[in-house]
Amino acid sequence: MDAIRASSSRVHILSGMVPEAQRLHASFVAALPAYLAARFTDHGYPLDRASVESIEGATAVLSSELGHELASPFKEQRRSPLEIVRQVLAIPNEALAERGTPPTATSTLMSENDPYGLAPGSSSDLGPSAHEAHLLWGAAKAAAFTGALPAVPSRPTVLVMAENRPDRDELLAAVLAAGLRGLAVRNPGAVTGAIELGSVVFAFVDLAHRSARDAVGQLTASRIATVVYGDSIDDLIETGLRAQGVRAVVERPRLMADPVAFIPVVA
Repeated sequence: MDAIRASSSRVHILSGMVPEAQRLHASFVAALPAYLAARFTDHGYPLDRASVESIEGATAVLSSELGHELASPFKEQRRSPLEIVRQVLAIPNEALAERGTPPTATSTLMSENDPYGLAPGSSSDLGPSAHEAHLLWGAAKAAAFTGALPAVPSRPTVLVMAENRPDRDELLAAVLAAGLRGLAVRNPGAVTGAIELGSVVFAFVDLAHRSARDAVGQLTASRIATVVYGDSIDDLIETGLRAQGVRAVVERPRLMADPVAFIPVVA
């Protein structure tokens, strides 16, 4: 019940977006860390704790800035999704500059605002899921301007895979209180079906669940932001899950104190 009380005063900003915007936000935020890590590696930039913190900082700002932009009606939006992505890359650019790392990107990739050549040329650089979501969002925006499509928000879905019923019920209640839709799943087939619906933007997975590893694999492969929780999380487990693309790995009591705090962008 504490989780419900902690979440009841906040409505998640994704709940006010049209489905195409929800999917765009979720896919861009999920794609950025892996994209930047690959960019660092390709250019030979150090990928140490300071770099990882700058990537996490950029991802957090992207989640907030993109979320607030996409929550506005199409006709009131002033920045494009890729414009916002490029703006938040000032954070890792500044981190590299502060440590004196020399730029190694080619001159065609570099600019005054992106001296280290980190910015994507298009959404396809962020991966197929992000690119598809960008195209669908663009089509929906164009249709909204011509009056061909009503821009009606629908509730995004948060997937919940919990080993025990009390956890499942508490997580679902917290998600619902934040204006989102919760969906409990118990096996890999249910995870696959939920992903195919196209409305899942986030997931909570209990590491103790027998299907946890399979679920995490499917979710991260689909670029769905995922939080894994458990009662005995050690550094080895966390490192492995982080490398797989999991957004956060947390102890169960910390998660249950305020689950919605782990979902990107709360208004």
